[in-house]
This record gives sequence, C-alpha cells and structure tokens, in this order.
Amino acid sequence: MNFFIRLKYALLMSFLALLEIGPIPIAPIIGLFIIIFLPSWFKDAVDRMYHSNDSRKK
Repeated sequence: MNFFIRLKYALLMSFLALLEIGPIPIAPIIGLFIIIFLPSWFKDAVDRMYHSNDSRKK
C-alpha cells in the first residue's frame, strides 16, 4: 500500500510540475494554502505515509 500512496503523490507532483510551465506558478499557491489552512486531507495523507513507513520498520 505504501508504494501506491507514494506513486499517487509522485504523479500528482509531476502533473503540478507540468502546470508550472505556464505563466502562473501553481505550487507556491497550493503550498501557501496548505500552510495557512492545514486542510484535513493533507494531514491525513501525511499520517498515512508516515504510518506505512513505521509499520515497515517493525
């Protein structure tokens, strides 16, 4: 499951990198949104990634 979570976010980051080619920078806007509002979906995604890493080390 850890591989699929990482793959999903890697594909998302690749898509955002393609959008960066345009005149409007997308990543800093999303980063500011995450820093200011800390949406629950972001915290859940981070918790899932770190939880899957912890279970692999045991």
